Amino acid sequence: MKKILGLILTMSFSISSFAQTETTGTSITPAPKPPSVFLTYSYYKYDLQGTNNANTRIYGFDASTVDVNMITATWLYSPTWTLLAFLPHIKNMVETTYEPIPGGLNFKTRDYTEGLGDVRLMAMTPTYAKEAHLVLSDISVTLPTGSIDETFTSNPSQTAAYNMQLGSGTPDLILGSTYSYNLAKWVNSARGQLTVRGGRNAKGWALGNEFLTQLSSKYRVTSYFEAGVVGNYKARDAVQGRDEGYEKNNNWNNVAHGDGHQYYHAPQINWDAELVGKLSTPTPYYGATAALEGGLSFYRDAINKDDIRLDMPYWISASVTGSF
Repeated sequence: MKKILGLILTMSFSISSFAQTETTGTSITPAPKPPSVFLTYSYYKYDLQGTNNANTRIYGFDASTVDVNMITATWLYSPTWTLLAFLPHIKNMVETTYEPIPGGLNFKTRDYTEGLGDVRLMAMTPTYAKEAHLVLSDISVTLPTGSIDETFTSNPSQTAAYNMQLGSGTPDLILGSTYSYNLAKWVNSARGQLTVRGGRNAKGWALGNEFLTQLSSKYRVTSYFEAGVVGNYKARDAVQGRDEGYEKNNNWNNVAHGDGHQYYHAPQINWDAELVGKLSTPTPYYGATAALEGGLSFYRDAINKDDIRLDMPYWISASVTGSF
């Protein structure tokens, strides 16, 4: 990646130097060194909505949001290796309705968790590059910096659910590979990513291993706008072990009956297709670039043990990157 970027930048600087040489006739200005360190601030907003209550009739999701503020540091370490570090700050909100059935409680709560998430360290390298074809492979580790001790806002005596915690509590290994086919205006890509959990955390449980696949086809309409279609697929294994602070009220015995947490006790699969668009500055402005991106889902589905749904109709993000 650095080699390709460096070649492009070197060519542009060489052209500039050549023009200056032709103008002055005698002076030769050395080409400035291309930047090798980039710092990015990104904001992501995910807006979700519950669309199907649990089969046990114990509960259902209503509105839910995830706000992520991310700092990313990128270092073009060598012509073949790029090193990255991701520092996320996460804010979760979820509305839950208990016994959402006639004669039930129909009691809604709103819960929040907020704080630093798991830090991710990544190394990325091109493993194949020929004409319009490029394969980038990456390996990452996550550090268990995100809290797994968050409690429900509506009931501080109970630990919040697994998907409301700020981290996994384990050092995880992430392996990924992205293939892209680049044409003049079209960029088609496919990515696969596997997350392997590093054992159980201090509270005796571990999120299940996870596999992600993404297929995308995007068309560059202008130098600053691109649009396309993206398909996402996620398969996560069951949570291993149990958090007793969360599952202490495991067997619900009011109007609805059963295991109120079985959603987490079996594999989960989610998939969707979305329209995406991205606006970006075509050239750096005082050494910085900016982008605004969003996605609108037009098809989505899920499979899990309790047949509960929490879908994401849309998401938006904004980012600013500076080079050094």
